Amino acid sequence: MSGPGWRFETAGDAAAARLPDEERKALESWSTGPREHRPAATVVDLFRAQAGRTPDALAVTVSGARLTYRELDERSNQIAHHLAGLGVRPEAPVGVCLRRTADLLPALLGIWKAGATYVPLDPDLPTPRLRRMASRAGCALVVTVAGLRGVLEPLDAGDFVLLDERREAIAALPRTPVDVAPRPSGLAYVIYTSGSTGDPKGVLVEHGGLLNYLLWTAEEYAARGEGGSPFFTSIGFDLGVPSLFTPLLVGQRVDLLPDPLDLADLGALLVAGAPYSFVKMTPGHLNLLSLDLYPEQARDLAGLVIAAGDAFTTELARRWSELAGPGGTPVATEYGPTEITVGNSGQRVAGAGSEGLVPLGAPIPNTTMYVLDDRLEQVPVGVPGEVHVGGAGVSRGYLRDPALTADRYVPDPFGPAGARLYRTGDRARWLWPGYLEFLGRVDHQVKIRGYRVEPGEVREALRRRAGVDEAVVIAYGPPVAQRLAAFVLPVPGHPLDAAGLRAGLAAELPAHMVPAEIVAIDAVPLTANGKVDRRALENLL
Repeated sequence: MSGPGWRFETAGDAAAARLPDEERKALESWSTGPREHRPAATVVDLFRAQAGRTPDALAVTVSGARLTYRELDERSNQIAHHLAGLGVRPEAPVGVCLRRTADLLPALLGIWKAGATYVPLDPDLPTPRLRRMASRAGCALVVTVAGLRGVLEPLDAGDFVLLDERREAIAALPRTPVDVAPRPSGLAYVIYTSGSTGDPKGVLVEHGGLLNYLLWTAEEYAARGEGGSPFFTSIGFDLGVPSLFTPLLVGQRVDLLPDPLDLADLGALLVAGAPYSFVKMTPGHLNLLSLDLYPEQARDLAGLVIAAGDAFTTELARRWSELAGPGGTPVATEYGPTEITVGNSGQRVAGAGSEGLVPLGAPIPNTTMYVLDDRLEQVPVGVPGEVHVGGAGVSRGYLRDPALTADRYVPDPFGPAGARLYRTGDRARWLWPGYLEFLGRVDHQVKIRGYRVEPGEVREALRRRAGVDEAVVIAYGPPVAQRLAAFVLPVPGHPLDAAGLRAGLAAELPAHMVPAEIVAIDAVPLTANGKVDRRALENLL
């Protein structure tokens, strides 16, 4: 997946000149994915073309229901007409609060076909958080069903489009496309991640970057079979984006697994739908499967299993490879923060490898990955630095937060005028021959069940609770099963009520952000440099 590199220009020349010629050329090659032509189009354009080629092929399965490409195309057209009739305009944010039902994909495509932007609202999140997300995004409408309206009310953002109650009216609308089309530079979706200041932050993802990523997944993932992909995560978790949309670009099916889903049933459900072209999941999911499946089931599961969204250990990769056996389902890894549109690098995981974490992989087409110092200069091979990502996948920025956008999205000294790099906050170093070794974070951000979590957001939620004077939140446990622990300094005279605090947090935070352990402390331990002594806190668990 590597290709010819760009020449270093402007500010990059000084850094490149200080490196040996061989090393400079190697870094140039490793940092830059192949430059490939991508059509000036969107997912909607390619889906429509595919529906025209294979109208009767199976597009979606869910709980016994099936939609062909023709049916999915026509239903999404009708939803687009309905939204347009309600005044939805290009790039208007439209909330989507749906479970994995037959309404989900018609709704998402219908929003895009109306030229609008979808804002995923996971119905399992606490109502206060959903209201903040919808309100900050400026959602004039939220597409949902009557049974989920209660998790959103009262909603400040706007009105509801209840698909079940308006089904007959929508079915009477034209099945042909509306006279609107999304643009590659337009917004595809606004997706929220944890924020260090105590509030979630919305990432603005554009159609062009999304299509560049999905065309790569179509070539690297979907081409490994004809069975499509299962979707079993939240629509608010961008790890599942390729499982939802990649099959629709190549005439394959999307299997929407039951919602809610008991993870104990995941293996059996995947085996029942197998063989798939690809299955994308977190390392935590893969860990469960490696314990639940028999070798013959793992061998025939899919053309490829991709572990992404969290630290992926070589021990887990080895365990899966041994389970699947020679010629069985291979495993790959993918790396990329939400801000660079799902994924920016990937590679097949072959061989046992040394102990530790699987390398991050090579940049996908039309993207770059640099390891830079504080002056945005490339560091030598073997020297740690911060991963910066550039190219087609870099998102527009953060919703209504120009200061944070300016801090995290910086001018690209190696690219054309106006290009930007995203500062990932991940530490890594290049190793010969082109392996990018992940070394942790430059801050305290962690991954819990594949979700990015800013401990600062959990800390601020704790500090708002009565009886809490101060709090420190850390992650602990092995990489594939990390959990949060909170250490609370109670207000004098207020004994710690761990159960009450946990219940209060559950009312405003997602389940993966509620600490598994809440421990009372008399004082926050500090290092000699005056920083929080996290190792001393871990020793209290």
